[in-house]
Amino acid sequence: MMKKYIAILLIIIISLSLYGCSANNGTADEGKNDEVNNVDQVEGEKAGENNDQIVDPNPDIDETEVTLYYVNNEYIETGDDSLQKLVPEKRTISAGNIPLEEAIVKELMKNPESKKLSTVISSNITLLGVEVADKTAFVNFSQEGLYGGSMQEDFTIAQIVNTLLELDHIDKVQFLINGKKAETLMGHISITEPFEEPIY
Repeated sequence: MMKKYIAILLIIIISLSLYGCSANNGTADEGKNDEVNNVDQVEGEKAGENNDQIVDPNPDIDETEVTLYYVNNEYIETGDDSLQKLVPEKRTISAGNIPLEEAIVKELMKNPESKKLSTVISSNITLLGVEVADKTAFVNFSQEGLYGGSMQEDFTIAQIVNTLLELDHIDKVQFLINGKKAETLMGHISITEPFEEPIY
């Protein structure tokens, strides 16, 4: 009879031990689950923080100071050869998503800041682009709108050539019309070869 009681007691003790282990495992698993949930919550908060960050739609664009050459109005009015024909003007420009050389020519087509200067590059002219290869700037104009007298053609070429040659990485300026070499821009001055020296 005593053996029976002892066997029952052992069964009870073993059962209690097994129950205690399983309860501990459950607590440990719950702790792990809490840790995972906490990590997910922190990552979610971080993701939310990233989503809340404001992206500037107009990021800072590098600005470059360049020297632009404009026509001296006094020379145009008087024809006095003792006067400077082209006068440099410092300007800070942002190229944005186009080549710097193209941005410079486009800037030359606008009026200068000084009232004593002007641009003779006609607003009728369409600039197709400016590309640089082997230190040569290829200035590409559309044929449409390319007309004018010899003085206008002369100063158009001179403004662009003198300005682009100011850049350290440009040694020559070649004009193109519709992507091809041509004899003249407006019928007066040869542009078959690149310009290597400033004009005037």
